[in-house]
Amino acid sequence: MVTLIGILCLVVLCSLILILSSVAISFAGRKQSTKSSKDPYSYLFDVYG
Repeated sequence: MVTLIGILCLVVLCSLILILSSVAISFAGRKQSTKSSKDPYSYLFDVYG
């Protein structure tokens, strides 16, 4: 039972990471229309912008 709960938690954690990263990439895609940037991950590393 503990093993099943651990596997379930791992699946939920991985799915949350994928969902949150897809939201960040889609938000960067919207921001890209105003600013010409070729890297979809540049928004994640834009510290001073």
